Amino acid sequence: MTALFLVFSVFLTAQPEIDQTKLLDLAGWVALAYQNSPAISSADASLLSSEASLTSSRSFLWPSLTMSAGASRIWSSVVLPGGGILDAEANSYSTSLSLSQELLQSGGQNWLYMDAAGLSLQAAEADHRGDILNVTMDVITAYYGVLEAAELKKAAESAHERSLSQLERTEALYDIGGVTTLNLLQVQVQESGDRLTVSRRDQSLFTSYSSLFDASGIDRTTDHLRINADAVIEPLPLESVQRIPLDYSGNPGLQSASLRARAAELQSTAAGRGYLPSLRASAGWSWNDNTLDDVDRMFDNDGYNLGINLTWSVFDGFLRESRIKTARATSLVSQASLETLENSVNASVESLSNSLRSDIQYYGDSRLMLEQAQEQYRLSLMSYEMGALSLMDLLDAQSDLSQAEANLVSARVTALKCEASLMIQLGRMPRVGE
Repeated sequence: MTALFLVFSVFLTAQPEIDQTKLLDLAGWVALAYQNSPAISSADASLLSSEASLTSSRSFLWPSLTMSAGASRIWSSVVLPGGGILDAEANSYSTSLSLSQELLQSGGQNWLYMDAAGLSLQAAEADHRGDILNVTMDVITAYYGVLEAAELKKAAESAHERSLSQLERTEALYDIGGVTTLNLLQVQVQESGDRLTVSRRDQSLFTSYSSLFDASGIDRTTDHLRINADAVIEPLPLESVQRIPLDYSGNPGLQSASLRARAAELQSTAAGRGYLPSLRASAGWSWNDNTLDDVDRMFDNDGYNLGINLTWSVFDGFLRESRIKTARATSLVSQASLETLENSVNASVESLSNSLRSDIQYYGDSRLMLEQAQEQYRLSLMSYEMGALSLMDLLDAQSDLSQAEANLVSARVTALKCEASLMIQLGRMPRVGE
């Protein structure tokens, strides 16, 4: 009764810790990253900056209104012809309003800059989508890294259990002289190696979780969050992969580079219009008086003005030529970068598509190899127990089974990672759940 009470007390003590563990599928980890990743915050800030730049480039569409007001007191001394000095002092009050509107800047240069800013904003939006996809890919890579480490640890523990069971049987046979010392040493080495593998897999799992926490933007000490290994998707069938359209025009990086190249071309054209004149209209009202006491005549001393101003910079020390050459060089660099990126994305999509087909084929083969290794181990164990197989052959079959289990885990994760990378290159959101 006392023992039962102690067991029940231990269960109650451990239960809150178990309940605190939260299992998240891939979609849950991605959602965490969207909320906490610094890369997402940086992408939001970049997009906000581009929106501000577009607003600034549109400012010429609106007139500017300026108001000024002032008050001053003046003291003066005048020497009279007779030698005396006349001291005088007076107050002065003034206010003015001026309204100006830019009609044409260097032959419409400002309109081209505004269009270029609009394209830059679209490029920033594409970059923002790309940053989100990159963060998603980082989480996917880290998540599947944890999955692989966890499954490999499980496979290593299974292999160690088989080795430990075999060691117990061999030690029992050794005690009655049924096996040689060499046989016992062989099994001990096998068990020691499998135990070391379990330890290494456990360390690898810890490292993988640290990478997942970093990719999700959360503290590494968040021990209550774990992956839900039961909610992991399976690789696509080969037939489904072959039906994936390889149109990479939706790649955010490629879209952004194309938009920036167009913006650079507009900016180059706008810089070339620096030789043309600018036209501005203005209107204003001003008032000046030396008193504020007489309200009736306060605004008698006011004036109005209306005008139009043409400005043409004839020579500016070759500043325009420098700006034109700089804008043209930027346009050429943007176009070259676009072509390079397009070639890179094209090659990457083709390579990932071929790799995905191979990975899925290997995943299917690994499942067959695991079934073969399981059957081979079963038959080898039966043959060994009947004395028809040597201990070394049994250990080889056991090692082959462990290797087949590990190969299946790695093949599954490799196929899932490759599929996600292909979707990212195509500019599409990868599968994060069924």
